[in-house]
Amino acid sequence: MHFAFLADYGVALKYGIETQESLPRPGKGETSAMIKVKSFTSQLKIFRAHRELDELDKVVSDFIASRGIRKVISISDSSTTGNSGETIGLIRVLAYEEPVGGSKEHFQEQIESTLNEWGEEIEKIRKKADKLGADARGKYREQIEDLRDKQETARKKLEDMKRTSGEAWEDLRTGAEAAIDELKKGVEGAVAKLKKN
Repeated sequence: MHFAFLADYGVALKYGIETQESLPRPGKGETSAMIKVKSFTSQLKIFRAHRELDELDKVVSDFIASRGIRKVISISDSSTTGNSGETIGLIRVLAYEEPVGGSKEHFQEQIESTLNEWGEEIEKIRKKADKLGADARGKYREQIEDLRDKQETARKKLEDMKRTSGEAWEDLRTGAEAAIDELKKGVEGAVAKLKKN
C-alpha cells in the first residue's frame, strides 16, 4: 500500500480509500476536528479529457457539499500513465477537516433525508406502474418490492449507526453508504424503464 504524509498534520493517506486521524489543533492541545482524506479517480480518454475533468470536479464538489465540509486542507492531482508513458487517468486526493461534534449527526440526518426522498420516488414509481397494463404492472410490482427491501436494509443500517460510535460507527457508515447507493441505482433504473414505456 502506498503512503504519503501531510507534513503539517502527520496524517497517513492510503490512496483509494478514505482515512482519518484525530488531531490536536496546533497551539490548543485538544482534539477538535477530524482530518479526513478521500481519493477520486477518473479515466482520461483522448479528445474527451475536458468533459471527464468537469465530471470529476462535479463528483468532488458534490462530495464536499453532501458531507457539509467547511474546510478543505488540500486537493492534489496525480496522473496515471500507460505502458508507453501516455496519461490514461487521474487521481485526485482531497484532504479536509470535518468537525468531530455534529459530523455523525449530520451524516445520519443526510441518510435519513435521502431515504425519505427515495421512498417518495418509489411511491411515484408505484403510482405510475398502477396506470400500466396488467403484465407491466406485475413486473413493476416485483421491482418495487425489491426497492422497498433495499430501502428497509438501508434504514436498518441507519438504526444500527445511531446505536454505535467510534470505529464500529465508521464501518456501519460505509455499509449505509453502500446500501444507499444500491437503492439509488435501483430507483434510477426503475425510473428509466418507466420513461421508456
